[in-house]
Amino acid sequence: MIVKEIPTAFRHHLESRRSAPLEGEKTRGITGRAVCTGALLSLFIGLAVPYTNMIIKGTVMAHNFSTPAALFVFFIFVGLINVVLGLLGPGLALNRSELVVVYIMAMLATSIPTIGFTENLLPIIAGLYYYATPENNWAALIHPHVPRWIAPQDPDALNYFYEGLPKGVPLPWGVWVAPILCWCLFIISFYWVAICLLTLMRRQWVEHEKLLYPLVQVPLELIQDDDRGSRIKPFFKNWAMWTGFSVPFLIGSLNALHGYYSFFPTIYTSTNTTLLNISLRVDLNMALVGFAYLLNRDIALGFWGFFLLSTLERGVFAMVGLKSPETLSRFANSVGPYLAHQAMGAMIVLALSSLWVARRHLRAACRKAFTGDPTVDDGSEVLSFRTAVWGLPAGLAVMGVWLWQSGFPPWVVPIFLFAVLVIFTAITRAVVEGGISVLRTPLTPADFVVSGLGTGALGASGLTGLAFTYVWSANIRIFFMPCYANALKLAEELRGSRRNLLWAVALSVGVTIIGSVWSIMTLSYKYGGVNLHSFWFKGVPQNAFSYIAPLFAHPTLTSWSGWGFTGLGAGLMALLTYIRYRFVWWPLHPLGFATGTFYIMNWVWFSIFVAWMLKTVILKYGGSAGYARTRPFFLGLITGQTFVAGMWLVIDYFTGKTGSVLGYF
Repeated sequence: MIVKEIPTAFRHHLESRRSAPLEGEKTRGITGRAVCTGALLSLFIGLAVPYTNMIIKGTVMAHNFSTPAALFVFFIFVGLINVVLGLLGPGLALNRSELVVVYIMAMLATSIPTIGFTENLLPIIAGLYYYATPENNWAALIHPHVPRWIAPQDPDALNYFYEGLPKGVPLPWGVWVAPILCWCLFIISFYWVAICLLTLMRRQWVEHEKLLYPLVQVPLELIQDDDRGSRIKPFFKNWAMWTGFSVPFLIGSLNALHGYYSFFPTIYTSTNTTLLNISLRVDLNMALVGFAYLLNRDIALGFWGFFLLSTLERGVFAMVGLKSPETLSRFANSVGPYLAHQAMGAMIVLALSSLWVARRHLRAACRKAFTGDPTVDDGSEVLSFRTAVWGLPAGLAVMGVWLWQSGFPPWVVPIFLFAVLVIFTAITRAVVEGGISVLRTPLTPADFVVSGLGTGALGASGLTGLAFTYVWSANIRIFFMPCYANALKLAEELRGSRRNLLWAVALSVGVTIIGSVWSIMTLSYKYGGVNLHSFWFKGVPQNAFSYIAPLFAHPTLTSWSGWGFTGLGAGLMALLTYIRYRFVWWPLHPLGFATGTFYIMNWVWFSIFVAWMLKTVILKYGGSAGYARTRPFFLGLITGQTFVAGMWLVIDYFTGKTGSVLGYF
């Protein structure tokens, strides 16, 4: 007898829609207590994450798009704190919609304190002066072209930032206030551009194309209720989830204990091999296996398949002696300039094709904005289409004027902003569709401009302004835009109007910036930045200015070979995209071509391959029911690795242990 039933995940979705209130009914989602709780978690993340990076130097919890810091605190809140609140009183526990608001705020907060903004900003604007020496000649080459408003100018304050305050000397907040406020104007304008752009793209991606948004599947499972309204969520009662949870938890705990007691064994999950004399990392990361299991198989195959093909391409280039003379920055794709340009061409097509596919929806949004077309409904959006359509160019204008005042020639600003929008939109698309949590750009916007135009187009002031863009657009392993795209997917769970969500977002951003600035400043002036993490206080500022300093003495011309490989990558990406839409049987998703050549994919490809292989076998022999039964196990891999990393950071805080790194995810 064949028993037909709706899979659990779809049943939860249908039940949530059935229980949704009618339009206009009062919502309990965006409530004061939910926003306050989210603000407290955001403040905690802003304060704690810099401390864990610079003092404990343990597992990084805010470096990648999976936002593990947010997932860690949310796991504890839902599994423990909210349960206790429910025991104290039936009305004290937060409901599902309120929990969504809390997680959205925590997730956005995780995108700010480290690579996303603050831990880049302060060391860079101080390091420009602190690391100037007669050998590098920054004082003569760069300093005359630095606008006074963009960085602190007090030599003693900058020296104390890196070396620590003398006893009895107060922290010199006064010299920092104006530069930090100027930078906040820029970054908030950039966030506003992302909010407006994603407001226009949300319906296309969520409702029309039905992209997967794999990175929000864990928080969505965490907040699901059962039919009985139990205080403990079903996620925490699932034995398969706890089985998966135990695997990274045990591995991580043993490795952490080895740092305390050497008789505990170390479990290694990575090794290296070669392919055509190119180093190939074989790394089994449990959280990445969990995320990859949620992907469509063609996307997963595209990721690891195109990475191996690009590795073969590198090997062939090395064998025939094909090597570019061009020098790219530290945070460009380190597999070589030719493949970096090729990937950049694919990124351009990925971003533009996303807009092309959405053209009908975007036309409808513009009709609503310009004519108030009543047939176009924007009531479910966080912003009205009119605000988004007018707000997007307004935000870009503020960014453009800021860049111009920082030293950019006015005619270069639109080209730079084009590169910014392409890169950030393409990576956001890769995150929400492909669920790839560890990713970086093939070319930074600075590399795109220098390579594409030559340094003569920029001049000395333009090169100086370009170096300051390292604060927010170079090492972009996490930034606001993909996190906000995931937030809009989660916002589907909110009851009633979503317009007030924007105020919660603004509060989260504000308290996180304030908290993270305070945390970094107090730690730096107390201990001295040079005694903290060398990557942040030495590597980051020196990477920014060591890249442009040689260009003053040795200008570069337009790299026509770079443009050639950019065109090649764009052409191949366009062909793969056409094949994808024309032939449904084609097994390789083009998203992998746009992202698979990155060196950082060397760290994640094997985990994706393992998940793809397991999912293929399970679907073949167990069908969709087998996938549904095993899915909690892989969600457990994600939560287990997140929890064990966060737990040992807490333990290391109390014991004083440093340097215990339990993977990346």
